[in-house]
Amino acid sequence: MCDLAKERKRIDSILDEAMSQDPVRMSIDEVELAGYGLAALHRHYALSCPDECMRKRCDEFAALVAMSRRAQRARQTA
Repeated sequence: MCDLAKERKRIDSILDEAMSQDPVRMSIDEVELAGYGLAALHRHYALSCPDECMRKRCDEFAALVAMSRRAQRARQTA
């Protein structure tokens, strides 16, 4: 997995699916979203990539998802 350029689409697909599950579908909590993403990547990549590599990508992706959801909520309430 550490070759992010090669695996980027697959990784992002896994993270998107994980962060769209019912327990976190509406969450804007980056830590909670990253936790779900990290669990999903662990299931797919197990020991083939260092935890810090997976965690970094999950944190980045979770920040984007949370920011997008916050913006969407702001538009809905405006």
